[in-house]
Amino acid sequence: MLLETGLRGGALALLGILAIIGLPGTLRSPIGRARLLFDLCAIAFLIETAPGIHESLAWWIVPLRILSNSIAGVFVAWTETVFGEASRSTRWRWAVFVALLPLAGAATLSGSTLAWNATHAATLIVVVIETVRVLAGRKADLVEGRRRFRIIFACAVGLVILGTTVLDAAGVRWLPGLSAVLGLAMVAALIRLRAVGPEPPLEPAPVVRETLTIPGATTEISAEERQLAERLRRAMEHDRAYRDPDLSVDRLAEQLGVPEYRLRRLINQRLGHRNFTAFVNEHRLNEAQVALSDPAQSRVPVLTIALDAGWGSIGPFNRAFKAQTGQTPTEFRRRALADFTIGQSSPDSAKPESTSGKTSTSA
Repeated sequence: MLLETGLRGGALALLGILAIIGLPGTLRSPIGRARLLFDLCAIAFLIETAPGIHESLAWWIVPLRILSNSIAGVFVAWTETVFGEASRSTRWRWAVFVALLPLAGAATLSGSTLAWNATHAATLIVVVIETVRVLAGRKADLVEGRRRFRIIFACAVGLVILGTTVLDAAGVRWLPGLSAVLGLAMVAALIRLRAVGPEPPLEPAPVVRETLTIPGATTEISAEERQLAERLRRAMEHDRAYRDPDLSVDRLAEQLGVPEYRLRRLINQRLGHRNFTAFVNEHRLNEAQVALSDPAQSRVPVLTIALDAGWGSIGPFNRAFKAQTGQTPTEFRRRALADFTIGQSSPDSAKPESTSGKTSTSA
């Protein structure tokens, strides 16, 4: 019992310190807010699973139990904020948390087996899907520290949440020290994540959009890097390697005959891209915009243009196109062709040659 109290108290103290450190700056940052709420969920878990408390339902335990059983939603918000594109809205990332809160509340207040089974099932599904997403995105991630961060995050935090949920769903009573040990594992993971997980900027990193030429005024680069940048430029702009729907960073590195880590470093540190997929899609979107603005291709289906540019299907193309331009491809084409028509029929373009200075004579 003394060991149980010591472990649990130590975990709570560490989590409290983590939650308090840098609180003003934490509240101003999207990842900071997600991290703070994650700390609070872990604190709620440690308190509500303590011996003598887990079996009761006092009024002050209710919010703690609801928060503890909604941690999967915070897990999603955190991972999507850390690993998602910085330019994308973060509002939808909290949708899972908002959905889990009433589900956990209904289970806590009613004590219904059905409600608890639904809560546990939802938690397991959400954590498994999000963990798979985090690990799957590692291949296209160009930030080396964040690539390692994905494995630590998924294996540490994801497995702890899965483990506690499975034990609770199976009806395993919290053995002395078990929840405290899991809490300490969570604390260790959180501390490690803070050490290796770089916080993403609120604004996307500057990207060289028109050309792959590296601005020499920003950083000193070697002749070898400049040569690789030129080969990459030719591959993307002349050979149009981005038209390959299965193009990946390792596949492109093989085509260029360079180690994968060198290509990652060039695209990330020199060209300012954090994600390889975003880097490739930028070239695909540029080609699609040119095609949609071309009157000669006005009858070419949008799907054909998307597939020619390297997209595997129309859905991802439509979402990426609207995210970049604020318009659907059809709307973009309609406005672009309308502007072209107006430009062609403007008075300046149709103005006849001036006859000033010429006078007619009559017989």
